[in-house]
Amino acid sequence: MAVVRPAAMAATKFVASPIILKDNTKAVFADHAASSMLRHVINEADLPLLDVNFCGETMPLDQADVVSRWKHVFTSFRPHSSQLGGLRQKSESFFPTIDPILEKYDIPPDFRYVPLAESGLNAKAISRKGAGGYWQLMPATARELGLKVSGRVDERFHTRKATEAACKYLRRLYTQFGSWSLVAAAYNAGPGFIKAQLRRQADCSYYQMRLPRETRFYLYRVLLYKELLSRPDDYSSFLSTERLTTYHVRPDAFYRQAA
Repeated sequence: MAVVRPAAMAATKFVASPIILKDNTKAVFADHAASSMLRHVINEADLPLLDVNFCGETMPLDQADVVSRWKHVFTSFRPHSSQLGGLRQKSESFFPTIDPILEKYDIPPDFRYVPLAESGLNAKAISRKGAGGYWQLMPATARELGLKVSGRVDERFHTRKATEAACKYLRRLYTQFGSWSLVAAAYNAGPGFIKAQLRRQADCSYYQMRLPRETRFYLYRVLLYKELLSRPDDYSSFLSTERLTTYHVRPDAFYRQAA
């Protein structure tokens, strides 16, 4: 049974919006001010604040800024909740393929949700920067990890081979950081950036670290998919379309191609 925490905040300020992937785009946060996105702000006080963890590292929901980001990610996803069924269907065929590979490299199973945040489970997704496949690997990184990336062959789009490469990279990152949440942050922002931040903020966790906007919300988006796919009934009331009657968004407010 899920443990419910008392709500820490009534509402949050909208600073960025998580998106569901369209074809040939990478899941990113679209930078739209609240005034241009919304005509009415949804009351989000009723989001159930359950115990949530990533690879055993508990989300500190006793911290107001953490609750604010968590509520923001859920509220921003709510207009797209109808797409959850399609993602669930894709994941039911995707997870059995990648789960044994994660286990082989001793990568915690929560990383199965990273490709949802990265590519929306679009096997052929390519960002404007050139990251490709379920795991959104950059060409140079993919080659360094042993994948073939050329005009004729691109193994970033091969589910098993790309997952093997991603797991090698994740294992390498864990050797450097010793924290799976920092591994996720480094996967998004790059290990160099995270190392630099740790020099400035010694012994700092992901949740307290000063990060770029996309990385600041990245783990929350991964955990959003974990929560919605592993215990959807706990959030079904919050995601109900009946609550969207006063929510008006520009057609492009939640989608943009990766820069």
